[in-house]
Amino acid sequence: MKKFLRNLFSGYFLVLFILLIELGIVIFLQFGFDSLIDKLNAGDVSDDKIKLWVVLAYIFIKIIVFLVALTIFFKIIKKEEAPDFKIPWIIGMLLLPFFFSVLFIIFGNHGLRKKDKRIIDSTHNAYREYFKLSNEQSRMVEKELGNSLGTFKYINNITELGVHKNNRVTYYKTGEEFFPELMESLKKAQKFIFMEFFIIADGSLWSKVVEILKERASHGVDVRIIYDDMGCGGTISSKTPKILKEYNIQAFKFHPFRPILSGVYNNRDHRKIVIIDHQMAYTGGMNLADEYANIIERFGYWKDTMVKIEGSAINNLLVTFLQNFNLCTGIISDYHKYLAYDYEKYDDEGYVMPFGDGPGGIDDALIGEQTYINMLHHAKEKVYISTPYLIPTYQLLDSIRNAALRGVEVNLIFPGIPDKKIAYIVGEYHFKYLLDAGVNIYLYSKGFNHMKTVLVDDELAFVGTINFDYRSLVHHFECGTLLYKNNCMKDIKEDFETMISESQLVPKNFKLKKGISRICSLIKLIEPVL
Repeated sequence: MKKFLRNLFSGYFLVLFILLIELGIVIFLQFGFDSLIDKLNAGDVSDDKIKLWVVLAYIFIKIIVFLVALTIFFKIIKKEEAPDFKIPWIIGMLLLPFFFSVLFIIFGNHGLRKKDKRIIDSTHNAYREYFKLSNEQSRMVEKELGNSLGTFKYINNITELGVHKNNRVTYYKTGEEFFPELMESLKKAQKFIFMEFFIIADGSLWSKVVEILKERASHGVDVRIIYDDMGCGGTISSKTPKILKEYNIQAFKFHPFRPILSGVYNNRDHRKIVIIDHQMAYTGGMNLADEYANIIERFGYWKDTMVKIEGSAINNLLVTFLQNFNLCTGIISDYHKYLAYDYEKYDDEGYVMPFGDGPGGIDDALIGEQTYINMLHHAKEKVYISTPYLIPTYQLLDSIRNAALRGVEVNLIFPGIPDKKIAYIVGEYHFKYLLDAGVNIYLYSKGFNHMKTVLVDDELAFVGTINFDYRSLVHHFECGTLLYKNNCMKDIKEDFETMISESQLVPKNFKLKKGISRICSLIKLIEPVL
């Protein structure tokens, strides 16, 4: 009963009631008034005052609906966004103006909420001083990054996180390699463990991790966990934060679900980050669930990647984690406590730049999308791309195609077994457009490749959480690591080559059936706002 009352006062039933009234008004405006006016004209309603009030009410409601719809329509037109996002709303407004006006008010803003924006903005002042380079360092970076400079500079100009040299990067090509290493690292924690995942699932893996976290917390280690509440729907007990609190572990549901209509639930925390003291940090595509370690089988063999970072680039991930921790608590963290650290320097001469992205861009820029585009523009000889979903923005799709048309060998690896059939078919819908330009598309025969990894000319790489789809590129909180000429480049290339040998090449004459293709065409109209 208490939960019912809480949901009632949270506005769920009120919003539902208002929407039912609004839907009733739409139906009445479309059908009811015409019938009523016919009766008035026929003289079936005799009271002249009633006739007058009905006509006035009809005119008033029509004017209100028109003004609201017109205001929303011009707001859509004026938004500084790509046509991809405007077209679905414009079509909806033309068909059902009042109904889509309500939807736009609730779901139309895919950027940060105002209060979240204020917290994110305030963190910039707290951390930017720790990432500034001297003029001499800047000149050296610009010289050594060569043609990749623009890709790094773009991210730095927005996030102000900085690019790092003399870090050691280890690449993990499977969950079987990664998770044993992670658990051994967790056991060594002395000061803090920060963990952030889209999905945490009850099972063998999580049970082992929890036992380690409890043991470390009992020795005074500061353990903090963030997980996405929508992403973990049905995978983990809703009482997890309360249970872990008994062991001095801080656990937070990111954007905890409440039964109210809100666009905020589109902005899910899709990041995967583990930071242990100042000694190491892990990030990549793997969630904390048994299928990622192939302990259980879902959709065949589960293929994914992670990287371990040792060195000063850990600070980038500390900032990225603390930003979302601040959003969970509403309190700005003490950045000096974590960033003022003298890191060991390693022999790896490559450059490392972890970064975070957010809904609509943390700084009003689609960082993930533009980073992929910048990497593709940098390509001269060969590109490898792995993504589990292929529902990209038009700009990104065209960048893949243009790279192939410039003569770059573009190899795109897609799952052989889908996890979401509709998304998979929409991904296949884009095959012909890319195949016609000369892109090589491979289906990973062993199962489901969940990895979001890109390699350009064997020297520039991305490993992270950002799928080639609208959800990742526009709506979610994401993260990734940009790498340049690191020692692990050979491991990344070898992994791609192995995957291609285990994949089936899609023929150049690939075509979807006409009926399916037409359905996908309709889905494409609304995919930017899904």
